[in-house]
Amino acid sequence: MGKRNGEESIADASLNESALVDAPSTAKEEYEHLCSLVNAIAKPLANRKLAKKLYKLVRKSAKHQHYLRQGLKDVQKAIRKKEKGIMILAGNVSPIDVYSHIPALCEEHEIPYAFTPSREQLGLAAGHRRPAIVLLVRPNSNYQELYDEVGLKQHFYKVYEAVNALVVE
Repeated sequence: MGKRNGEESIADASLNESALVDAPSTAKEEYEHLCSLVNAIAKPLANRKLAKKLYKLVRKSAKHQHYLRQGLKDVQKAIRKKEKGIMILAGNVSPIDVYSHIPALCEEHEIPYAFTPSREQLGLAAGHRRPAIVLLVRPNSNYQELYDEVGLKQHFYKVYEAVNALVVE
């Protein structure tokens, strides 16, 4: 509650400037920073363009009540009931054990899936402040064109990853 020294305020100012220098300045740098924070099972990770389209798809589907399944329990129930759609998983979830079985379920039920680098952005796209770790977007006529475009890219990306894995082995 007393007076501050001039030295303390200078130190605080230099600390704030160094924090600004370290922060990513462009969208590409921010995406690369988020990609560096993903866990080990986050494959296939959507590239920046596809992630942007996935977030747009989630925003559009969130406006329609029964076309977006949110949360692990609800998504698992939807998979058991044989609902089809595109699965979007967050890549920076810790511990991994929470949702590590979901990609296997998706492959078993032939549901296309992709990881995005940030659960916070996934939650914001879904329309709430809480982070979202897994979403299932069901097809709807209002956003069918975007859904088809993302679905085709997902399929191509999945095939590309499978071929790439064979080449590496």
